Amino acid sequence: MSAGEEQQIIKQYQPLIRALIPYEQDNRLLEGINKFSKRLPGNIRKIIKEEVVRLTSLTDASADNSAFAKFPVMKFKHFGIPMRLDKVGAKILQNETALYQERYTVGVFESVMNSDFYQTQIKRDQFKKIVEAFNVESQSFTDIDFGDDIAVRPNFTVSSVDFEKGRHCTVSSLSFTGIAVETKRPPNVSTGDIITFVIPEVMGLTTEPTEITYELDAIKYNKHLGKYESFFTVSSETDLSLLNNLKRYIKGTSYKQPLQRDLEIERAMQDLERDRILENSPWLPVFLSAHQKSLKPIIALFTKANVDNNNSEKLLASLQDKTHFENLVQELHKYNEAFIFHGVIKTKSGQITITATHRQLVELGQLNASVSLLVKSGVVTCTQCRLEEVSREDKVKAFAIHDIPSKEFEHLAALSHVMYCRDISMYLTNLTLSEKCDFKPLSKTLRATGDNWSIDFVMEDDLDRRSETRYIIDKVAMIKVGLLSSINVRVADLSASGMKLMVAPGTELQSDVRVSVPDLKIKNERYKVVHYDAASGVVRLCLEDVKKSKAGANVDAMVEENTAYFKIRDIARIQRSTHRFIWELAVRHMPSLSVLCVMNRHILDRLKTVYQSDSSDDLYPFSRTANIIPLHGFFADKAVAKPKSMMLEAMFKGDVENNLVVHCVRKSDNRLVYIKESDFLYSKLRTQIQNQLEEEKVQVSATNVTAIRCYGATTPLTKKRLAQLSKLDKAMYDKLETMQAGYTHCIFVTNMSALHHDLVMAKLIAKQERPLSEDEATA
Repeated sequence: MSAGEEQQIIKQYQPLIRALIPYEQDNRLLEGINKFSKRLPGNIRKIIKEEVVRLTSLTDASADNSAFAKFPVMKFKHFGIPMRLDKVGAKILQNETALYQERYTVGVFESVMNSDFYQTQIKRDQFKKIVEAFNVESQSFTDIDFGDDIAVRPNFTVSSVDFEKGRHCTVSSLSFTGIAVETKRPPNVSTGDIITFVIPEVMGLTTEPTEITYELDAIKYNKHLGKYESFFTVSSETDLSLLNNLKRYIKGTSYKQPLQRDLEIERAMQDLERDRILENSPWLPVFLSAHQKSLKPIIALFTKANVDNNNSEKLLASLQDKTHFENLVQELHKYNEAFIFHGVIKTKSGQITITATHRQLVELGQLNASVSLLVKSGVVTCTQCRLEEVSREDKVKAFAIHDIPSKEFEHLAALSHVMYCRDISMYLTNLTLSEKCDFKPLSKTLRATGDNWSIDFVMEDDLDRRSETRYIIDKVAMIKVGLLSSINVRVADLSASGMKLMVAPGTELQSDVRVSVPDLKIKNERYKVVHYDAASGVVRLCLEDVKKSKAGANVDAMVEENTAYFKIRDIARIQRSTHRFIWELAVRHMPSLSVLCVMNRHILDRLKTVYQSDSSDDLYPFSRTANIIPLHGFFADKAVAKPKSMMLEAMFKGDVENNLVVHCVRKSDNRLVYIKESDFLYSKLRTQIQNQLEEEKVQVSATNVTAIRCYGATTPLTKKRLAQLSKLDKAMYDKLETMQAGYTHCIFVTNMSALHHDLVMAKLIAKQERPLSEDEATA
């Protein structure tokens, strides 16, 4: 075998050679060769063995890397041998010497003197710096579990004849195993003293004043409270049933009253940050409940962000078809994610409305043709959906936190799932076929049936533009349609200047109608039709002239006389409770990896916290370590020495809102290959990727990054989140309230690989909307 062939083998099996070095140092080289390379031919094993022996041989050669070093170069001795190395060379010397078990060998000398090895080390160090610069601590959308450490600050006082002369003392902390009592001065007691406190009659804990015996552990001054705290532990002689009652009380009231100060601060911080993510998220939550063997949509939650980032009317329309919604639910149960195509296809017989998931179209072999026809018609919506189950525990928490009586809102207790939706039509509207395809007859299963679900919605007060209080009511009414004819209808809700009626679907109505409601003393009153849905029979009316009409005065007088009756029928109150309840469910199940950003001079220091659900795969093809999330793969500039992000700079300036970050994962060695968004969407490289996918050599990872500027310093629930803390520590309350203005953006990282993989396989390519600039072309 020639010398060139031997060098080629040594280069090919370099990882194996380095793995065998420790075995040679321990005189177990043969064992290592048999372990790692028993299937290799004998001549190759011999070359590998000889190379390992050569590298582990001792040497006294002086190393000098000044020919390719980064100055300054240092002079020093290593095991008595003179060295001239820079910092990188010295680090290589140290690491390699450790590999060879603190011996200066031929292998150490060659590593130090190898320019390629030196450059590899520099690149590795640079990459490590970039990765560390984009690492962000993570939090979970799941509530913080304080476990047995949970402690509440109850709203009752305790007293003892042996403590502070029987005075009633405020309880600053009550836990499963102890109690902390506040006093203005240090109490006259000693560590180890046994004190029996009297707990008053407390609903859920005691039915009469009850004694509990504690042992004093310590007395400390609390600078936040400005008082002394005496910490006690429950005595071992305490009745077990009383301790169990205590545990139930703490668990049951932990969401209705403040926690111990430090725990309440931690809880408030999580609540405030989760609220901010939901408030500024492009995802629109639609809540579902059980229906036969499937689910049905009930109500959607509108926020400033999801209204601005979606055409909510079209988005909900894409979900309403009953048959297609059932198919969607089946797919969501299987994959937890689906992509809905909804739009119009023009045929010779006329326009046809279709609704289908992209997996349905793939299964029918009609993805490329359907997308092409939908785009051509110009009427198309693509909605990404993700499904999360809502647990009974979460619903109990939501009722408790907002003090909502569950018996009055049984329809909310019946909610079982939340489906998050967002409009991603931008990735569809400029697609075209890269080559001709067969246009098969349109499958009947794709056609909209016209039998739709009615999806209600609720919004925060800032979005609700109604200026009057409305009340739910059910009364018989009549609409005059002719000189001597009228039709019977029902009043669904009522306000001083308007009402909502339910008429038979398809009824013909004029723009002005005269309405009589005998029970409400409204007779032949003239109303203007503001909105009429002939399909559902919903009519919304407004008084022609509120000032001249007696109807408004009659309604006001009736409400004033029956305050209690109308209070529970106040639609604003009902919607406020509904809004808070479903908001509370939504913040615990957000579907995207979310990054909260704050004000800072340095771009990378603006990334404060990452929130990610336990089941999320949005980080793929990267993975988190403990509570550290690596974001360099999505944000960092490629092929640069220092940590930088042009994407983040553009997003923070408002120049860019969306980016598609694409990687190809090579299956042979799991190596990641970064693909520019423009190359992936528009260039011939897309066809090459398609060929690689067909041969199953690569896997595509396509991730959408969306940045949304925060709509304001507060969210609809900011005051609610800080209310409990204000009772404990006013200074901390003020600090957290001021901190809310420091949040600037929310960035959402969402994996969309399933859709983009199938669009590539369907030979669909995006049309170039604008010519590339010189900088983009050469980048």
